[in-house]
Amino acid sequence: MPVLGLHHAQVFCPPGGEAQARRFYVGLLGLRELPKPASLRENGGCWFEAPGGGQVHLSTESDLHLHPRRHFALRVDDVTRMRRELEAQGVPSEDASLITGWIRCYVFDPFGNKIELDQTETSD
Repeated sequence: MPVLGLHHAQVFCPPGGEAQARRFYVGLLGLRELPKPASLRENGGCWFEAPGGGQVHLSTESDLHLHPRRHFALRVDDVTRMRRELEAQGVPSEDASLITGWIRCYVFDPFGNKIELDQTETSD
């Protein structure tokens, strides 16, 4: 019984952070917001989808415990350009360690969730 793929990653924001999350994930990253199932809407949070179908589920949590290495990754076509554009909007970033064949960096959403931006070195 093989794994078919990765469906979603779950990250957290404080209660009431949904509007700020939408500005970041939709407005800056360009993800598409998905409607949450009716049975989960009362829990708060919001869901987003990247091109290709991978999802980010943002749930509310009043006591955020962020670990410095915990992250998810988004493939992009130009890490350098995207990093520069996000930094111009006040999004913090940091360099990622070198991995042969990849160009990478980290950015942080408004709640401190770490997001890796990556591209293969052969990407145009």
